[in-house]
Amino acid sequence: MRALETCLYVDDLDRAETFYSEVLGLTLYAKAAGRHLFYRLEGSMLLLFNPAASALPGEVPSHAGKPGGHACLSIPREETDAWQARLERHGLEVTRYAWGSRGESLYFKDPAGNVLELAPGSIWGLGPT
Repeated sequence: MRALETCLYVDDLDRAETFYSEVLGLTLYAKAAGRHLFYRLEGSMLLLFNPAASALPGEVPSHAGKPGGHACLSIPREETDAWQARLERHGLEVTRYAWGSRGESLYFKDPAGNVLELAPGSIWGLGPT
């Protein structure tokens, strides 16, 4: 079993789309105005919901959270420095944390306040990336 979807809540979908598409360079898969943005990752999906809209009854069970979640996206270990430079060029405050010989994580916030992390899978013993 593996995670298929990661869900975060954002209060401004336009700002979120700019951030996730332009700053992180993710590929937008689907969009519903005022409700959600879906991004395709390698082998999984990142779902960004407007909590006010996702709480309304619909075809799928309603759900609502609030911004302030956490997600970690996997990057190759050798790209850590380049990613830190890219994030800082976009004005983001980046915290770098070393996990000993397993690798390093970069922590930063999206416009909604969700804490994002970029790290190699090796921090969890999940291979070289």
